[in-house]
Amino acid sequence: MLSENTIAMLSTLTYRADAKRQVCVLPLAGIYWDDELPELRELTEIPQADHDNIFRLLGLRSRLWTGEILSDNDQEFWDGMQSLVPSWAAFRRIRVSRDDLQADEDAQRETMEGLKGWFADADKVNLSEKDGLQRFSLTFNLTKGRTGPPKHEPWWKRIFRAVSHNPK
Repeated sequence: MLSENTIAMLSTLTYRADAKRQVCVLPLAGIYWDDELPELRELTEIPQADHDNIFRLLGLRSRLWTGEILSDNDQEFWDGMQSLVPSWAAFRRIRVSRDDLQADEDAQRETMEGLKGWFADADKVNLSEKDGLQRFSLTFNLTKGRTGPPKHEPWWKRIFRAVSHNPK
């Protein structure tokens, strides 16, 4: 389920009561705390399958926060991950405050609004889903001429505005 190196890395990420809440636009589209994920450099060095499993678990946790019951497959995955890294800080935040729930909902909504803009501007969109993880690829024809003013604000302005409006 996870490589030995990833298990070792996640095992060092133990709960801190003073951890700061963060927003992850992509790939999570939600909130996490700075004691739950390694620095970006370390995160990019783990195998893609491990990366996917970490973000799948964080997505499941977000669903648990809203009281959703996990499918048997998702619960088995959750339990398996917890047995591999029981000390990981992510497992300490199964219940969160109303403020945290609102921040998670806001991050999801703002991410979806930004993605809708990307998708609307794209010349080709490919979507896929596996184990609750959605992947997309977009193709933009940058040489095609557009006449008249843009239909809406460019996607990159919407994404970066959404991120900058989330100070926590």
